[in-house]
Amino acid sequence: PNSTALAGLDANNVDVWSINYNMGQLQHLEKSTIGISFHQPFLLSDFTTTNVVVGICSKKGAFGINYSNYGNDYFQINSTGFGYAMKLGENISSGIKLNYHHINLGEFYNSKSILSTDVGFAANLTNELHLGFSLINPTFSKIDDYANERIPTVIQFAAGYHFSPDLSLQAGIKKDMVYPLSFITAIQYSPNKKVSIRGGIGTNPSLASLGINVHLNQIQLVFATQIHQILGWSPDFGI
Repeated sequence: PNSTALAGLDANNVDVWSINYNMGQLQHLEKSTIGISFHQPFLLSDFTTTNVVVGICSKKGAFGINYSNYGNDYFQINSTGFGYAMKLGENISSGIKLNYHHINLGEFYNSKSILSTDVGFAANLTNELHLGFSLINPTFSKIDDYANERIPTVIQFAAGYHFSPDLSLQAGIKKDMVYPLSFITAIQYSPNKKVSIRGGIGTNPSLASLGINVHLNQIQLVFATQIHQILGWSPDFGI
């Protein structure tokens, strides 16, 4: 959901959802956390995605586990991943994750299972300037020979500048191998310790996003949405 609120700019996010976007950032997780989210692109129930993530902190790094379910009775993708993140130096960390995808095409078509990997890096150049780089499916794992269909391969680079503990600005680029390059900018502001507000804009496709985080002791509620200029709203809720 935090990725949704930042218009998909997620390589520089430090939270348990980093398991899905940049394993290198999981090293900065302050305590073991579990998260659940529900995302419905363009308000279409057939596209609903459920995510469960678990981040486990240890003395020598952080472990991450994720499970996601996407689709309907006729086309469904279930993905499970396990990853590990660690420090490479005082200010640099990296992570790698192995994914298992099971694609179910309904009663009359075959099902398939595919393996893929994700890698990510994070660097805190100064207390204010932070960088993130992620590469989803660098092995170009193939689904089928027909039309050379593959798991999406996505590269993202993001830079974030913290003007203060309450205000940060991010900018980055995102490239899916079969789609044009996207440019994304996002902002995060925390008016107090209980509330954080996020927003962003992106190109290719043109979209805007907005989200709010509410902190309730050990629980955090996240509400976010993206607005596509043609296809409409894509709400996201996480806890």
